[in-house]
Amino acid sequence: MIAFLTRRVLSTVPTLVGITLLAFAILNVLPSDPMRLWSGGGSYSAEAAEHLRSELRLDRAPLARYASWGLALLRGDLGRSLRDGRPVGSVIADALPWSLLLNTCAVFLIYGLAVPFGLFGASSPRSASDRLGRAFLILLYAVPSFASALFLQQWLSVRFGLLPLQGISADGATVAARAWDVTRHLVLPTVCLALSGWALVARFSRAAFRSILGREFLTVARAKGLSRLRAYGHVAANAAVPFVTLLATILPGLVGGSVIVEQVFSLPGVGRLYLASVEDRDYPVVLGLTLLSAVLVLAGHLLVDVLYLVVDPRLREGLLEEWADGR
Repeated sequence: MIAFLTRRVLSTVPTLVGITLLAFAILNVLPSDPMRLWSGGGSYSAEAAEHLRSELRLDRAPLARYASWGLALLRGDLGRSLRDGRPVGSVIADALPWSLLLNTCAVFLIYGLAVPFGLFGASSPRSASDRLGRAFLILLYAVPSFASALFLQQWLSVRFGLLPLQGISADGATVAARAWDVTRHLVLPTVCLALSGWALVARFSRAAFRSILGREFLTVARAKGLSRLRAYGHVAANAAVPFVTLLATILPGLVGGSVIVEQVFSLPGVGRLYLASVEDRDYPVVLGLTLLSAVLVLAGHLLVDVLYLVVDPRLREGLLEEWADGR
């Protein structure tokens, strides 16, 4: 298992290098003046310009600047933000927990609702409720994130005042009060981020469950007295591997969708920070966030590989045999 994970981690290194190199090249061709941003937008003398060029390494070739950034990265130094001079690691660390919390809640909401919804549709195919549910899922999948966000804000926040409109808060005298306040502020962003993923997983789960429910082994088991609940348990176990595969598909979409959701709901997460850094041409922060996004997506794929071994005993046996032969 350790050797397998080590090989998978090492195989991601060329991908990370390629992603950062591409992002570095794109940032270097953008029409901007980072020196003016560093100086606060005002004028600066020739001596100050020379100092800023040296600070930003603009006196070097692009590949030399990339190599210097890569060597500093190996030391754990991501550079300093051009906007406020803070270390990039500190800037990202302030925003990362909110994005991780938002995306984690979205994943649990997607699977927590989509799997039972798909199982219900598969158990009563072609019924009125099934047709209505399929039409509803197509509608959810087609609606853009910003449109659903504005709709939810208008009805649940502005008109009825049920949930906070924007921002994030952790006010409260006790831990329970602060947790409740954070939960209220995260409900709308989480629902908005999970809508398209929920529609995709629900449609997939309906098709997967329907194919399994019609198999002969399940029909025989039901004829011998197997309860409906235990039958559904066997169906879920047989569909576990495709669901893990689907997780690798929706994770990049969640990371990308959080940029829009965090901007609309004014959440201080990585997505909103990414957008603000691109607009301000804050190159060190953009590169750090690009590296972080790549690491998170690749870590999600690594998690999927581990889940494969958990839900599919055949893969575990094959891995053990391969390890034994290699030893």
